[in-house]
Amino acid sequence: MRLLRNYLEYAASGGEQLQGNFYTDDLQFDSPFEEDVYHTLKLLLPQHTIRTQVGCSGYRIDLAIAHNDRPGEFLLGIECDGASYHSSPTVRDRDRLRQQVLEGLGWRIHRIWSTEWFRNKPNQVRLLIEKINQLQLMRS
Repeated sequence: MRLLRNYLEYAASGGEQLQGNFYTDDLQFDSPFEEDVYHTLKLLLPQHTIRTQVGCSGYRIDLAIAHNDRPGEFLLGIECDGASYHSSPTVRDRDRLRQQVLEGLGWRIHRIWSTEWFRNKPNQVRLLIEKINQLQLMRS
């Protein structure tokens, strides 16, 4: 049933949603950094559903903020420079192409660099929450 629902949502979106938007309700993290981002957001934004490892095959978004009013849609994809980032074969794949492909599929992407997170976590959290709130208003 879930696969059928995902297909119907994908078809209804005209292909703008990432095909399948596969995720589980189990928490899956590539790094302790990614896990820290998740738990920080859950603490500060309890009204939002946050999914981990959303996507298909090896092409997954680290964290995704679900749209509360539109099931199957996500407000924001969050990319962390954890294990999946470092496993990409080239810098171009990691930084530019991956984000271009995801944005072409209708995703809004926010990248968090681990060095910035650990140096100035309050500022990084503020920027992320502002972006989530802005997207919530735009897509309501």
